[in-house]
Amino acid sequence: MTYLLWITVLLFTSCAQLTDGNTDAPEWTLASVDEPDQIEIVTWNVQNFPKSGETIDRLQAILDSLHADIYCFQEIENTASFQRMFRNIPDYETVISTETYMMHYVIAWQKEEFSALNIQELFEDDSYFFASRPPLNVEFRWNRGDSLFIFNVADIHMKAMGDASSRERRHQASEIIAEYLLAQDPAESPWIIAGDWNDDVTTSSGQYSFEALLDHPDDFLFVTAELAKDPDFASYPGWPSFIDNILITRALFEAHEHATVTTLRLDKIFTDYFEVLSDHRPVMYTFK
Repeated sequence: MTYLLWITVLLFTSCAQLTDGNTDAPEWTLASVDEPDQIEIVTWNVQNFPKSGETIDRLQAILDSLHADIYCFQEIENTASFQRMFRNIPDYETVISTETYMMHYVIAWQKEEFSALNIQELFEDDSYFFASRPPLNVEFRWNRGDSLFIFNVADIHMKAMGDASSRERRHQASEIIAEYLLAQDPAESPWIIAGDWNDDVTTSSGQYSFEALLDHPDDFLFVTAELAKDPDFASYPGWPSFIDNILITRALFEAHEHATVTTLRLDKIFTDYFEVLSDHRPVMYTFK
């Protein structure tokens, strides 16, 4: 199921002052997406954070308002500034990649709702195929109610560009991911891999890049595949294309029957979105 959150969720409501003394900014907030009986995961390439002098204030206010459960960020250049920003959002814990050559990953989660059982960076020996950005993985336990739900979230940023060499590196990376997940039994091990995959599953290039995963429809599902067919939902509108994908394993297929996935059209709220925040739009997946 897909829908446009910029109509149903991202509405202006009363008042939250932007932080760090920015008295020239208007008072605003966005309606929270947080619901007690579901898990919200947002993937967001925030383009060489911070993109401008206004990025930190704006992003902090958005995250504090939306209050999703888990965020997977890519392209964090200034990790110290990112950590300082999250110290002003005390509901969250964060982990930052250490093996990334540049453009780091950050995974952030609501610390009262989730416990991090294990943190690792995957496929370090095959870093070349992942553009020197080994995926960052957190194994979570959901602490809501009587839940004993344990699942994995991996943050990914594949090799960019459309040349044959880049496609081949994405192809090899997908084979490594598929082999790893198949060895863990996708029917029993819930995984969510979210991030900037740098290819569109609906194109011939994406069909080749992600062939190893697409060839196992009983085990893996790109929940963003249907969304990618509608240009209004493009996660990378400058092309336009949908390259910020989310993959789940079979253990989550039943939950997916009542899930939603959407592109958060923050550019409908902020006319300067692409100048201040990113050339990518965030994508959110929610499931019960």
